[in-house]
Amino acid sequence: MIIGFILLFLFCVLFLLLKETIAKIIHFHVIDLKMKKSTLFFIFITPFFVFAQVQEDFSDGDFTKDPVWEGNTERFVVNAAGQLQSNASAASRSFLFTPSQSINNAVWECSVKINYTTSANNYASVYVVSDRADVSAEANAYYVKIGGSDDEVSLFVQQGKKQRKIIDGTNKRTEGNPVMLRVKLIRDDAGNFELYSKLATEDSFVLEGKVQDETFKRSSYFGLSFSNTAASGKSYFFDDIAVSGESFVDNEAPVWEALSVEAPNRLRLRFSEAVNVDKAVFELNNGLGLAVSKVPEGDFELLLEFERQFQPGTLYTLYITGLTDLSGNELLDGKKLFGIPQELEAGDLRINEILFEAPEASVEYIELVNASNKLLDISNFLLALRKKDKSLQSGVKIPSGCYILPGACVAFCSDAERLRNYYRLSGEEAVLTTETWQSLPNQEATVVVTNSDKSLVCDELTYNAKWHNPLFINTVGIALERIHPALATQDPASWHSAASEVNYGTPGYRNSQYVDITSSPQNEKRLWLEPEAFSPDNDGVDDLCRIRYKLEEAGYTANVFIFNALGNVVCRLAENVLLQSEGVLLWDGRTEQGRNADSGVYVVFFQAFNLSNGKRLDIKLPLVLSMR
Repeated sequence: MIIGFILLFLFCVLFLLLKETIAKIIHFHVIDLKMKKSTLFFIFITPFFVFAQVQEDFSDGDFTKDPVWEGNTERFVVNAAGQLQSNASAASRSFLFTPSQSINNAVWECSVKINYTTSANNYASVYVVSDRADVSAEANAYYVKIGGSDDEVSLFVQQGKKQRKIIDGTNKRTEGNPVMLRVKLIRDDAGNFELYSKLATEDSFVLEGKVQDETFKRSSYFGLSFSNTAASGKSYFFDDIAVSGESFVDNEAPVWEALSVEAPNRLRLRFSEAVNVDKAVFELNNGLGLAVSKVPEGDFELLLEFERQFQPGTLYTLYITGLTDLSGNELLDGKKLFGIPQELEAGDLRINEILFEAPEASVEYIELVNASNKLLDISNFLLALRKKDKSLQSGVKIPSGCYILPGACVAFCSDAERLRNYYRLSGEEAVLTTETWQSLPNQEATVVVTNSDKSLVCDELTYNAKWHNPLFINTVGIALERIHPALATQDPASWHSAASEVNYGTPGYRNSQYVDITSSPQNEKRLWLEPEAFSPDNDGVDDLCRIRYKLEEAGYTANVFIFNALGNVVCRLAENVLLQSEGVLLWDGRTEQGRNADSGVYVVFFQAFNLSNGKRLDIKLPLVLSMR
């Protein structure tokens, strides 16, 4: 090996000493494609190492070996002149591909001839970079198009089935019949492309354009393609192919992009690149154990099968260890949740918190809570604003793979990282970034949670900035929190400003103003206060007084008033309200005029009548309001 490096070094020195002489002697000459090849191809050793990936002139009369080409082999032949020629019997789009990893500091050259007038249905393509040998599928590729409706030589990037022009060559460049030219594309290791073409009548290459693009950073194949009509099936010729360059050095870990349930015991996984599963272990919790089979599906997908079936309503965690890409980079995030969701009904999913006036350092958000006892899949549901004509705007789409456990919540925003930083979140909170975001009006608007086709309204909130605690003159950066998911969405009493102790917001975790309205007292009472002394200063501690009642029977209608020490009514919490047999009323310390009540002792007067049996209740309880 040492001797080899010495010889290589001496060869490089000799080349550098003689390069001017060599340059005078050696020149490239592209002959008419009708003639047998006499062109010689040279590979120069430059200060960086270049690996010749493809060198093909079809002079051996065979494209099935040295190198091997695959694809629509029945639509190509090597003709008597030693050229690769199209051989399609009907209108088609045909292709051949051969392995090539050249992409950095790379040069691709190919001679092309078209014995037909190019058009939208008649053109040739040279695929310089591709991740697969079949561009009829969803390939990721760069290709040079020769011809087409603009009679051009242009560079395109293909992402799946979508094509985008990134170098727009000169129109009418390939006008005429026949078209005879040579194309050359150069790319450095920073993604800078230069596209050239040279007609048979020209002595030197002409620059078609330059662009910087790093949509794709690796390659697996080089290919040739033609699109023909019924009359032009034998009109395309390719020859004298030279591809050189460096392959991509992969230091990036593969990304686990998606997980879906294929059957009661099968999962489909998708990764960002081809992976090696020989030493990989796939294990599920909840007693399901290891996968009993792992079958690759295409280039980037894997099908797993487990011995036992998944149970509806159960959330599972799939753990992956030992999985790498083909370069040996190990998967970093090897854990994902999934489950068999249950049918979602109106009221199962509710708006739990909203920040509609964000500070400069943060972003708006809407938090949803699962108010049911079901596992919910809300993938692709919408957060939409209702228009004045009552129709819904297009809305913000919830990301795919979004499951919510019973009682859990998740916040959605335009920038999860920015939101986490502002609220100093630990990382355990459920905060997700949406692809788009619709700005929320600062004073009032109606937010609707609906499914993807807007046929089911899960919850609807018309918020108002006046719902905030009157202590706040400026409400920028203060979220409104729902006190409990069971409380009515549209009742202002169900909402409260988030506490100062949590920086006025709790995205992705339990609200600072959450009140448990389901607990019962140890001894049987008809009416009690929680707490009996409260301080509505919005610090997150005893900001609300819960007036709890538990009646022997249903059918009571109540009046609930708050009196001050002078016997004056400061707040009417309820007037002739039909009560449930058990429930809660909330007082946030505000008076009838919307101002904060003064510190002092108050009386809660609870008066209830049952018209069906004539029973009456009159209960008075003392309450202390203080400001800390």
